[in-house]
Amino acid sequence: LWFVVMLKREIQRPLIIVWDRRSAHRKAARWFRELDCNWVQFHYPPPYCPELNAVEHVWSTTKWGRLANWPAPDIESVANRVCDNFESQACQQHLMKGHFRSARLDLS
Repeated sequence: LWFVVMLKREIQRPLIIVWDRRSAHRKAARWFRELDCNWVQFHYPPPYCPELNAVEHVWSTTKWGRLANWPAPDIESVANRVCDNFESQACQQHLMKGHFRSARLDLS
């Protein structure tokens, strides 16, 4: 709840939040509705829909990109390589937009 309020203060415009159906998320959305916070909308994807989740596209790009067919010497190397790949993807705006487009999420 604190994060959503701070995010609103930071970006100073209405929010649309896509959350899974965890009980904590449903409870938080109910709390915002009870407080009549018309600056935030909550949407829930179907119960299981990885194709609509942009994070799944990030993982897929990582798994089938730099990690594919790479013989990892140890678990620490895997963790480092995954983190490096996430940072690399985050810097590529066209790639990140592609992840959202693949998940059918409009960023405009």
